Order: sequence, then structure tokens, then C-alpha cells
Amino acid sequence: MTTLIIHPANSDQDTAIRVFLDALHVDYKTGEEMDETAYLNSSPAMVEKLNDAIAEEKRGEGKKISLDEIWK
Repeated sequence: MTTLIIHPANSDQDTAIRVFLDALHVDYKTGEEMDETAYLNSSPAMVEKLNDAIAEEKRGEGKKISLDEIWK
């Protein structure tokens, strides 16, 4: 099974995609139904990036930044 993440540009596209999936009897979840951890783990590339970041932090290579730096 493949996980698809679709980003409709507007409500018309959103409706059309839902109608299409319903017509094919394809199960789907909306973003509101998927918790953040499940969403992040749905992409092998994201899992690899998260694991790399965790390994960097364990090696002491992480960088701490303040909230003020995030919102620049």
C-alpha cells in the first residue's frame, strides 16, 4: 500500500478529490484525523531526516536556538 499526501489548492479541488476517492471506495483520512506522529512517520524520507537529527543531537552536534531566532 502507498500513502499519498495531497494538497488541494482550493475547496473545489478538495471536494473533487473526495468525490473521486469515494467513488472508487478508497479509504482516506483528512489532516484533522491523522495525528502528527503518524503523519511524520508516513514518509520514509521524513523518518530518515528525523532519525538523522536525533543522532546528531546524541553526538552533541545539535544547535540550540531561541524562539526569537525562529521567528526572524
